[in-house]
Amino acid sequence: MHEPSFRNVLILTTLLSTSPCAWAADDLYVDGSKGGTLEKALAQLPARIDRDVTIHIKGNLAGPKGEGESLGLSHPMREGRRVRIIGEGDTSILSWTAGDEPLVLVTQGRWSLENLQIGTRQKGQRRGVRVTGPGVVELHDVRIRTASQSAPGLHATRSGLAELFGKIELNEDLHEKAEGETFTGIEADYGGVVRFREREKASLSIGNGSLSASYYGVIELGCAEARVTSWHEQANVIAVNNSGRVDFHSTKATLAARNPRNTTIGLEHDGHVLAEGAPIILRGFDNGNAIVLQKASTFFCNDVTFAGSFRTPLSAMSGSTLLIGVNGDLGGGEVLTGARIILEKCTGKLAQPVSAGSQGCFIDVR
Repeated sequence: MHEPSFRNVLILTTLLSTSPCAWAADDLYVDGSKGGTLEKALAQLPARIDRDVTIHIKGNLAGPKGEGESLGLSHPMREGRRVRIIGEGDTSILSWTAGDEPLVLVTQGRWSLENLQIGTRQKGQRRGVRVTGPGVVELHDVRIRTASQSAPGLHATRSGLAELFGKIELNEDLHEKAEGETFTGIEADYGGVVRFREREKASLSIGNGSLSASYYGVIELGCAEARVTSWHEQANVIAVNNSGRVDFHSTKATLAARNPRNTTIGLEHDGHVLAEGAPIILRGFDNGNAIVLQKASTFFCNDVTFAGSFRTPLSAMSGSTLLIGVNGDLGGGEVLTGARIILEKCTGKLAQPVSAGSQGCFIDVR
């Protein structure tokens, strides 16, 4: 089949004069090297999307003309319809500066971003993609490279939904070394949901960032593998609080807290992590703790391996519940103020005791 070529001017549809809502073509083409922009393509969409539209992009595309502005993706759509933005080749990049605003903001309709890179980690690219309800965004084989002190690369908030497919990377080149403002990560809050919809061919790699859920936000993994590293001074690798939730859904995960001040999994204020059947490796670098639960939080995982050094791997307090199965040795822990630690298995040795105080309870059911 003959492939349509990219042109400086978008190949667009002809609107029928007898029907202002008619839409004759389903494909638009944008070549960034010839001055094409997504804004021009979006301006050509009909008043309502009644069937799928695909925008094919090529090269490095600039964003909104105004400095510090997001590319807004918001359009009425018929139920089940979507707009796909697909990168052609290996070098399709959305790159501009938006200050403290996200580069891409999804607020209405279903949008699919596929085979492209968002950001180049330059100054002024602090946030990648944000989705708010009733908007839905799909990410298929997407790389996000943003640079900030603590802002997320992907953020679902206020009932927004982000669905992930294939290889998802956020500053994936920084697992072994990160300096300056290079933090990114995934965040879900205020009812926002981020979830993988594929497993066997799907993976997650975050080189300097975290998974953060709060205020009824939910992050669901379920991809085959995930690797998350945090170099930040005040960002746990998994950070859940205020009724947030992270579900691993059998994902094989490696979590590394490269700054000794942090923990790999930190929960507080009714935070929840469910990882039963999910093999998790926790990598320590002389950290104080590997897992910390506070204030009625819960963590369940029967397949944890401690790698590297943690001075007191487990800590639970304030009515929290930690149920854990350990592969290899366990270097002890502490349980305080009405909390419970339940040790389901330990294939190695309990190298240090788990101390209990202030009505805390350690239960060894091996």
